[in-house]
Amino acid sequence: MNVTLAVKQYISKMIENSGPGMKVLLMDKETTSIVSVVYTQSEILQKEVYLFERIDSQNRDSMKHLKAICFLRPTKVLRVRSRPWPRRMNRK
Repeated sequence: MNVTLAVKQYISKMIENSGPGMKVLLMDKETTSIVSVVYTQSEILQKEVYLFERIDSQNRDSMKHLKAICFLRPTKVLRVRSRPWPRRMNRK
């Protein structure tokens, strides 16, 4: 099996499962490299993914009108940072 094709299908399935509408793809350092190997920016734009953002980015605006797709590798740093949000920040 072609590994590049398998990864492309996996990412495509994540995007399709999020449904129609504008989306943001949140990635970490490793998954950003993976996505850039299998998709061109114009290909992924055709799938309604309009924003590509690193999870460790400090300058992040609130964009509640976009659906978020998180493609992250499970790392120790991520487990520490992904603790439950403070109650005042939880969405209802």
